[in-house]
Amino acid sequence: MCNKKLNRIMRSTEVVITEKKQENSNIELGHIYDAIRYLEPEQQMNILANYKFIELYDILSSKETYEKYINDLFAVSHEYTNRAIALMSLHTKVVLQSMGKQSFDILDSMGQVYDSLPDIDKKIFCENMLQKKGFFQDVYKMMMNSFENAVEVEKGEGIENGEVSKKWRNNIVEMV
Repeated sequence: MCNKKLNRIMRSTEVVITEKKQENSNIELGHIYDAIRYLEPEQQMNILANYKFIELYDILSSKETYEKYINDLFAVSHEYTNRAIALMSLHTKVVLQSMGKQSFDILDSMGQVYDSLPDIDKKIFCENMLQKKGFFQDVYKMMMNSFENAVEVEKGEGIENGEVSKKWRNNIVEMV
């Protein structure tokens, strides 16, 4: 279906525009027609639904125009992402207010924000987290060492007047 629609649009566009070519560009309408066929079907439909071939030519034929257009798209999408995150935060606060609660689960909120990200941003986030693998391994080792060096204490031991005694505080600092 996608190819039929593409061919029909190409034929009608070719009648109106033969081979419009800009002075300092090697890009022609024929190149755009051919290239669209190699896109994923989802991308083809997105392009065909949102652009006319002459618009694509105007965008792609000049490097400066293309870069400006792409940057503008990212700026707008970034703004929409920020709006979505702000609305999600507001929703969380409204629900908490309606329930009479003043706090919320930070992990649940982070999960909601992550779930609302586009797939490409999720991929980038995961890649960035994997690059910090050493940091997380070091923190894990430090925590495990602290647990291994911990001393079991009976309830109330080491607490004087509601505060941890200096002796226990020094032991804790030495473990870390």
